[in-house]
Amino acid sequence: MRKPVFRKKKFSFPVNSLIGSYYSNFITITRKYRIDKKYRYYFTKWVCRILDLFASIEKEKQKHVLENSVLEHPPIFIIGFWRSGTTLLHNLLCKNPLFGYVTTFHSVFPNHILWNQKWLKPLMTPVLPEKRPGDNMKFDFDYPQEEEIALGNMQPVSFYNFFYFPDDTEKIINESLFFKNVTETEIKRWKREYMRLIKTALINTDGECFTSKNPSNTFRIKTLLEMFPGARFIYLHRNRYDTLISFRKFVHEVDAGITLQDYDHERLDREMIRLYKLLHEKYEQDKSLIPKGRLVEIDFEVFENNKLKEIERIYKELGLKGFKKALPVMEKYLESLRGYERSSYNNNEAFRKIIDEELRDFIGKD
Repeated sequence: MRKPVFRKKKFSFPVNSLIGSYYSNFITITRKYRIDKKYRYYFTKWVCRILDLFASIEKEKQKHVLENSVLEHPPIFIIGFWRSGTTLLHNLLCKNPLFGYVTTFHSVFPNHILWNQKWLKPLMTPVLPEKRPGDNMKFDFDYPQEEEIALGNMQPVSFYNFFYFPDDTEKIINESLFFKNVTETEIKRWKREYMRLIKTALINTDGECFTSKNPSNTFRIKTLLEMFPGARFIYLHRNRYDTLISFRKFVHEVDAGITLQDYDHERLDREMIRLYKLLHEKYEQDKSLIPKGRLVEIDFEVFENNKLKEIERIYKELGLKGFKKALPVMEKYLESLRGYERSSYNNNEAFRKIIDEELRDFIGKD
């Protein structure tokens, strides 16, 4: 009988998720920003340096596997603002064995996924918290996860660098979401590493069609269509107050556990609200680039009350296969969520006023 693995209860670490980065990438990222949490920086640096020795070995092995790897199906990208129901939708879609995805382990250790995972995952499992920050959903290294952290551990252009450097959020938004002040060489590297991430994800999860959940990609529709002309998109939208209050809670809880900077909480709150506006404006500007039949828009409130019906609609409108085979597994997963209660967002009047102030002249679909 296997002994139970005792897991952390709290999302707080002496290191952050940059431990899974290439060491050269870690240095490139951290040299750009002010660092206040010296103890966390040095611990992360030491662990990253050690793991980089093994990452170099894996990189050589990956070359032989990936050089002849071809994507047979265009990816599916779940987009929309953070905390809009993207996680639940992603988890349900990934019950289809045809769909491959980035796991939580892969998201932190993208440079160790095909060979080093065998020994590194058991070593790191006790460090992983039992529940996700922000919503207390179950957390596991094998669960589907968004890939923005992974991208940041493979090359330096990633929106999730703002978790480590929240005082530089505006600069990171411009670089990672709008590709401003980023060279053509850096964009080509971002595309190359994203392709490698997708291929290793499909191998790791034995999938045929990559299924992504990454709100940051809402800003990158044009770039993704350049990479994958046949890509399909699912866009979720939700009430602005529920979305932003939930996102605020998530961000501050994550930052408490992994940030390398001290920061002004109210200033970051306002940056998050502005980000909400920027995302919706960018989506409305770019969604016309998506060919007809390759975009489905989902209202979270409708999805919450008709989950399987909405997923069936997604399958039909995007021409996806395997709904009937995945249905019993999705039903079982939804049954496992019974008793889970979402957080209430009615007691955040001060933040609601800031939302109203920042979005006073914004008219969006929420």
